[in-house]
Amino acid sequence: MWSVFLFARKGFCTCLCAQLCIGLICFWGVLIVPGRALAAEGRASFAALLAGGLSPVGLGGYHSTPARYAIPSYGVSYYWLDDVEETSWNLSLEFGNDAYRVGTFVAYESMDSLYRNLYSEVSYAKTWLHFALGMSYGLGIEWNPGEVLWTRHRFKWAGSFIWHQVYLAGMLSGFTDEGVSPAVGVHWISDEAVSAFAEFDFDYLYVGASFRWKFVELSSSYRFPDFAVALGISFSGSHYGASYARGFKHNSIGWNCVQVSRWLKK
Repeated sequence: MWSVFLFARKGFCTCLCAQLCIGLICFWGVLIVPGRALAAEGRASFAALLAGGLSPVGLGGYHSTPARYAIPSYGVSYYWLDDVEETSWNLSLEFGNDAYRVGTFVAYESMDSLYRNLYSEVSYAKTWLHFALGMSYGLGIEWNPGEVLWTRHRFKWAGSFIWHQVYLAGMLSGFTDEGVSPAVGVHWISDEAVSAFAEFDFDYLYVGASFRWKFVELSSSYRFPDFAVALGISFSGSHYGASYARGFKHNSIGWNCVQVSRWLKK
């Protein structure tokens, strides 16, 4: 009996050490390759904006503008709420060149055993040196397990104007069974270590900044009024990136996100 216990303990320790070694190897494999990190923005419908939905670059999400410049890439993210069984799996993909961008976004959201939502969106942007115009169509399929499902249609129209390192952007979005929601914003993205943004959706003001150092980027954003905070850390190499983000506010349920991305050659 004692020999069986020792053998089981030895096997457990060996397995644990192997998993830790694999994790460290993958972690350092991302870090040792130089590259520029990009902050992950909130892609789930229940997540606050982190990098700003009107950012001129980045993989698409639920709150994202379609008027973006192409950086061919794809990514997978997973969101969950604290102390509540609500999660969201998200897949983003984009391709294009200096003249256009095509992006797709798919999200599967579940809440306990009560609610499911499968949301798909495709976007197209025509881009010039100083301008970008884009639009998106989204289809939401919602259902309660064991009951009939229903569909909703969503549209986005957006544009941006670029002057040096400053991006002015605006977007109209909404489901056909709801009203149109406007949003405006300004982003400053420098070639150095700092970038910042401010966005207003006529209900809340979002401001944020990110700080880059080699392969690491730290990001934060704040919402006013009804104060809320979102914080994130990203690591990136020449082709891969990984990030973790957390959003929270006083007396409310916080959300968490992990994300993995890969950049493709044009």
